Amino acid sequence: MADIPSQRRALSRDLPPAATPGIPPATRIGVIGLGVMGGGMASRLLDQGHRIVVHNRTPERAAPFAARGAVVAATPAELAAQVDVVLLSLASEAAVEEQLFGAGGVLETLPAHGIVMDTSTVSPDFARSVAERVAGRGRSAVDACIIGNGQHAKDGELRFMVGGSADTFERLGTVLEPLAKEIRHLGPSGLGATAKVMLNVLMGVEMQVLAESVTLAQRAGIDRELALSMISESGFSSPVMKYKAGVMRRRAYGEPQFRLDLMRKDLRLATAEAGRLGVATPVCDATHETLVAAAEAGLGALDCAAVLSHAEVAAGLPGTPDRT
Repeated sequence: MADIPSQRRALSRDLPPAATPGIPPATRIGVIGLGVMGGGMASRLLDQGHRIVVHNRTPERAAPFAARGAVVAATPAELAAQVDVVLLSLASEAAVEEQLFGAGGVLETLPAHGIVMDTSTVSPDFARSVAERVAGRGRSAVDACIIGNGQHAKDGELRFMVGGSADTFERLGTVLEPLAKEIRHLGPSGLGATAKVMLNVLMGVEMQVLAESVTLAQRAGIDRELALSMISESGFSSPVMKYKAGVMRRRAYGEPQFRLDLMRKDLRLATAEAGRLGVATPVCDATHETLVAAAEAGLGALDCAAVLSHAEVAAGLPGTPDRT
């Protein structure tokens, strides 16, 4: 349910007025990566009357946005030359590296006042490296953790947790406001990426324990549908668990909101960061191992809720999803 305007203002912390110095009031925004989240944010920006330029490595994904008035750029450099803020929503650090620093990349043409806002899930070290290298070329960058799903992105109901300088954060107000119901500046570069990794650990572990509970119930003789219903309606559930229980109930794994292989990647990032900081994460480690096994079994391109199918098959239950 959408927040009323007064609630939205209360949740958004210290956002600047539209005419913040350094970024024009009619901020030109570029979106690179038009998947579930990037496409949702691009759609929302168009709905709110923003002028946007889009680029996607698979060009056909840009066609619906062009039909709605977005300018389609053939390369990241072509996009960056036309905008004040570049919003990235990509699947990997390698993709971010290529789009920003590769031949024909964003940093070749982004104006001196331009800002890179990376919403991709990357390691904190990588986020800090990006910020340092972008700053070395006279531009600014933030790592912006986004919490929510594709529908939240389309509805402007995302939560943003941002790492970067306070000045750069404040200059992004006109971009963040139409996309978010909550906006927080966490501190220096890397902390937005840390927040994303931390929160995705919770989601990954929730999916794993839900899968284990439902599989145990089935092997004991409790109906699968009833087990999912009991858990999702209980006080032990969460909004995410309830939503994913619905995906599991329908076995709708082939319509991924968050792919299992991306969840595996995020928990790998979490275990690496925990190791760097000397923090023991045995539950996260075990969940990561299960996700690796599930991906190796061919479930990586499916929704992360397909971890239930992996558990069911391992327990001798019929759980293999439709991979189409």
